[in-house]
Amino acid sequence: MNLELIAMRWLIYEKKCEYALFERSPRAIFCGEPDVLGITKDRHLVEIEIKRTLSDFKQDRIKRSRNPIIRDMYIDRFPRQFYYLVPSELENKVAAEVPEWSGLMKCSHAIEIVRRAPINFKAKRLSVKECLKMVRSMANHSFSVLQKYQSAIARFQEGEWSWPEPMYEI
Repeated sequence: MNLELIAMRWLIYEKKCEYALFERSPRAIFCGEPDVLGITKDRHLVEIEIKRTLSDFKQDRIKRSRNPIIRDMYIDRFPRQFYYLVPSELENKVAAEVPEWSGLMKCSHAIEIVRRAPINFKAKRLSVKECLKMVRSMANHSFSVLQKYQSAIARFQEGEWSWPEPMYEI
């Protein structure tokens, strides 16, 4: 199950975000690198941090951007809403430890909101410059994926590697 893709789909179809990005942020210096980030029509950010294990969830507290002092100093740079997304079986183990400034979602095949994220009314909208940075980042990422894809196709056509053999007969 690809939680990143499910989160991106949720941001686009449920939250009505214009863009959903994976491991990209215009404000990484303040807020770190989010797993999934949505940009709403009014240029606000919605961040989803994906945690697959309890130890991963607990390790998240060590991040500089989770420090309450840093968060309070740069609250205007943090997203409008912040969610943790965990697999369904992890929900009961982390529910009591989720910070008050974040929401919690669980996922088996679809996302279900356990606790809605409070709105950070001090969050600034993305500036035009930050939006351009995101567009450039998305374009660069798309270009690199296209290059890797074309390179793999060329290697395959030249016979450098072939499709793997089936593991068993049907």
